[in-house]
Amino acid sequence: MSNEIVKYSNQFNAQALRKFTALDLDLLMAIAARVRDQEIDEVTFTFEELRRLAHVKKNLTDKELAARIVEVNDRLLACRFKFQDDSRTVQFTLFSGFETDWKTRKLLVAVNPRFSFLLNDLTSQFTRFELAEFTALKSSYVKETYRRLKQYRQTGVWKVSLEEFRRLLDVPKSYRTCDLNERVLKPIQAELGELLGLRIHKKYAKRGGRGRSSLVSLEFEFDPERVPGGKGAPRVDLSRSVREDTVRRSLESVSPHLVEVRGWGEVWWTGDFDVAAARGHLDGSLPAERCMACRMDARNVAGHGSASNSLVDVPLFDTRTRYLRRLSL
Repeated sequence: MSNEIVKYSNQFNAQALRKFTALDLDLLMAIAARVRDQEIDEVTFTFEELRRLAHVKKNLTDKELAARIVEVNDRLLACRFKFQDDSRTVQFTLFSGFETDWKTRKLLVAVNPRFSFLLNDLTSQFTRFELAEFTALKSSYVKETYRRLKQYRQTGVWKVSLEEFRRLLDVPKSYRTCDLNERVLKPIQAELGELLGLRIHKKYAKRGGRGRSSLVSLEFEFDPERVPGGKGAPRVDLSRSVREDTVRRSLESVSPHLVEVRGWGEVWWTGDFDVAAARGHLDGSLPAERCMACRMDARNVAGHGSASNSLVDVPLFDTRTRYLRRLSL
């Protein structure tokens, strides 16, 4: 089972799985991997397979494991899927029954045939990931984020409003922003940071145009998957306000470096636009499609390479902790 692939329609990612634990999610994805593209309505697991899947403690007896499976099944049976388009709403349960046999040490799962359209004949608009990688994750919040990031595996950016994020991950309404940071986002960053190269960006805005800015959305940036020999997906940029805020926050722990490009009358932090980047834009040595200035503001494209013959460095100030350098024309 360690080499099995989970693959389902992106429509399934819009479903919030209420009160699901990490073990519930592991079992659900294992079933999805087994019935994918097979048009079958029953799947059987041995207790040994379930132990490997759910990383069950070795000292848990078969009877204790069976009792735990029954608890998991109660939640899975209560899971109802809702599909809606312009003319209809379809609601159904994912599974029609579970049979836990204590003597044969097997679990028989009856899959609702209406579930099959989410798993069969998928040629586009699907989410795909390795079952082993999914089950190795610890937190249910991490697992739920992971599979939605995999929907955007080719672009490497998932943008979601705070309200939708709370709904999809079933975050308690009582969680304030500080609770969300500590109990949800921090574990996600800890587990997926190194695995996917994940960076979580927060977008703030003033509600109603007044008062203090508050968190309104999240943008998850991670390493996109590259298909060997395949065409890369169109680039998806982070929101400009998120990029600028990220730069400012990144400088809180480093010595501030300033760069001024004379003629523009603007000051750039080196964490966002350093001397080399300024030079690459002005003298054209950096291709426009890779130029940070052009990416940050399309109006800068017209001036790309405009100072190719008259750019010189004039150091203005330098100490051991900070410096200011001007690029002069």
